[in-house]
Amino acid sequence: MYKVLIIEDNVDLAENLYLFLKELGYDTICAHNGDNGLKMIIEKNPDIILCDIMLPDISGYKLLSELKKLEERIMPIFIFLTAKTQRDDLRKGMTIGADDYITKPFTNDELLKSINTQLRKRSKILMRLNNSPDNNRKNIFNSGQSNQGNDPVKTELKYNDHIFINDRKNPGFYLVKDILFIRSLKDYTRIYLTDDKKFLMRKPMIYWVKTLPNEQFLRIHRQTLINLNFIEKIEPLSSNRFSILMKNISKKLEVSQRHSNKIKKIFK
Repeated sequence: MYKVLIIEDNVDLAENLYLFLKELGYDTICAHNGDNGLKMIIEKNPDIILCDIMLPDISGYKLLSELKKLEERIMPIFIFLTAKTQRDDLRKGMTIGADDYITKPFTNDELLKSINTQLRKRSKILMRLNNSPDNNRKNIFNSGQSNQGNDPVKTELKYNDHIFINDRKNPGFYLVKDILFIRSLKDYTRIYLTDDKKFLMRKPMIYWVKTLPNEQFLRIHRQTLINLNFIEKIEPLSSNRFSILMKNISKKLEVSQRHSNKIKKIFK
């Protein structure tokens, strides 16, 4: 039977949905926030996700956006559960790739109708896919309806936003403002957080330069991007070179000559 993940912070509603779907034979699991929800997606690989938009830690929009970034993963059926009824809110959910939405309060019949409709649609796509010569499953399920054939749109993160780090040991959402600095390792980057955690990600440095807010993050070397709010001390090495001591770490970071003028302008 199909596996359903319910991501809903209303415990009573989540339990009612769990019992209803369980009784129908669905393999059902629950999460009550976005962070645990994404971890369960990675660990349990559900076929269907029922997700509230207004979650306590991150929005359902953000969760879906991060889910679509995960590589080598076929998108499950994604249905929003929402109290929002404004056209723009509903359009936003569909634009970023949701399959359907159900407006609260809803009946069990309405929920079941949505699930069955999406399962029929997915079955037709799979049949078409199995008959296609390239059999490119990931592209079909991960391309948004409004962005098919185009590159994903990159948006700059805000300082209080979350990013999802798909680490094998500690996958989860982390605050942008908790990034201490980032070091480049060719096609990979290592992220250092304020709580001594560090993660290796398959993203080049240019991705972070374009994505992180440039009011708080500064590239000081071709291999190093720092959070300006965690600078402890700046020491001159010569007229055009500096070293920076960051809070929470003892090792000094070198500012290349090319980027020294930026430091001079900010801290003159």
